[in-house]
Amino acid sequence: MTPGTTTRSRSLVRSLSLRAPIATEEERAQFQRRLALTLGVVFALAFAFWAIQMAIFTAVHPSMLAHVLDEPSMLVQLATTIAAGFGWLVLRSGHRSARVLGFADAIATTAICLGWVGMVVVQPVPQGARMELIALLAVTYTLTSRAALVPSTPARSAVLAAFGIGPLVPLTYVMNARAPDQALHPLDAAIYVFIWGIVGVANVTIISWVIYGLRLEMRRAMRLGQYILDDKIGEGGMGVVYRAHHAMLRRATAIKLLTGTTGQAAARFEREVQITARLTHPNTVAVFDYGRTPNGVFYYAMEFLEGITLEGLVETYGAQPPSRVVHLLLQICGALEEAHAEGLVHRDIKPANIMLTTRGGMQDVVKVLDFGLVKEVANADLRLSAVNTIVGTPHYMSPEAIVDPESIDARADLYGVGATAFFLLTGERVFDGASLVEICSKHLHEVPDAPSVRLPGLPEALDRVLLACLEKKPEARPASASVLADLLRAAGLPEWTRSDARAWWDANAPSGAGGRNVSSGTSAKDAETDAALGETIAVALEGRR
Repeated sequence: MTPGTTTRSRSLVRSLSLRAPIATEEERAQFQRRLALTLGVVFALAFAFWAIQMAIFTAVHPSMLAHVLDEPSMLVQLATTIAAGFGWLVLRSGHRSARVLGFADAIATTAICLGWVGMVVVQPVPQGARMELIALLAVTYTLTSRAALVPSTPARSAVLAAFGIGPLVPLTYVMNARAPDQALHPLDAAIYVFIWGIVGVANVTIISWVIYGLRLEMRRAMRLGQYILDDKIGEGGMGVVYRAHHAMLRRATAIKLLTGTTGQAAARFEREVQITARLTHPNTVAVFDYGRTPNGVFYYAMEFLEGITLEGLVETYGAQPPSRVVHLLLQICGALEEAHAEGLVHRDIKPANIMLTTRGGMQDVVKVLDFGLVKEVANADLRLSAVNTIVGTPHYMSPEAIVDPESIDARADLYGVGATAFFLLTGERVFDGASLVEICSKHLHEVPDAPSVRLPGLPEALDRVLLACLEKKPEARPASASVLADLLRAAGLPEWTRSDARAWWDANAPSGAGGRNVSSGTSAKDAETDAALGETIAVALEGRR
């Protein structure tokens, strides 16, 4: 069996399913929106029909208006219209599970169709095929609206259509048989409704078949190798990040598509992902796979993280306790120690590139993200390294990264760790300013405040460690990440225990824990300056003197 045959067979099996096609959160949310929209459309059309009918009777036969309003069929029509509107109000907001939505779709569709059929049942004196044809028309437009708007397999749409239209056939025969002096034989009337009912079911099934097929084609188009893209979760200057899942393992994954990278830039990213994939420290985001799309766009797959960045942590919950900050810094140092031992420099350590998450039942687990700017110190192909570039984020860049980016080594990352720790402890950046030039100038020339100057009461021992990280000259900083970790432990702060971490997460349940695997998101306070500064800058210096 060829791959094409296998794909067509699977598509056929999916099309014959009677379940609502909801497999992901995005599909669940879309299904709820579309089902609510369908009920809203049915309500709007039915109410418009009723209002226009009343307006015509008021203008042409005002004496008949009271009689029309008293007709049972008119009351059933109005009740069914109100029911559709009520369904729209219930589903247009809130969160409904996939199971509930599947039942709601079947029940609401069938109930509304039976409401239109009920207009025939309550008609006291049937007059030919008039009322059954009105009911057939109402049922058909309801089912057609659903087929066009609600994601559904053809089989599911066909079954719901059969349940909606089917009762009209025997009901037409019975109601016409009861009425005297009918010009149309009851069997003829039933056959007439049956034929048009078959046409209606076929029409609804074809609409669902076409739209469902297009949806499957779109899903195949959103597939990269063994990974299926679910929804976009972030976007930046270098690419787009999607939440995805492995087609076979069903493992949640984050896929980063590197847009706008061609030639040497794409080759450099590919080399850097290969380098990053060597890292196995538990506090480093894991890279699973990488490749290229059919049109040449480079992508890589990494573990999907649900949590909050350290930037979001401070912006949402304020400055953090010193013991917790040390706990987080030790994990960051662990990730950097492995990277530095491999000859890698991250070059963009900042709060937005560090995720706080849970793993294996443990809270407050750090994950260092976005090694996309990583520099390999040894064995680098200078044609691919792009080292003659200022790379980093202004508020967290070391002085040497500003004036001589080719000279940076592991100690540049330790400067970023110090600036990140300063932000965690005080809720403020080490240096701020109205422009990139002003911020860079402060990093080069101004002596930073001790954290306890910004927030009195912080331990002096921690002040000394962080100020050592923020020294202008690299040789004045801790010699390595492991040395920095030793200094942090020697500061003698109380331990941040697993019980402390569990209590914090239980109490706060971060609203930012939306599965963000991309360092996006800025505070409202910084929105005005970020456009000018850029969250991450990469200013090429080639050709400058």
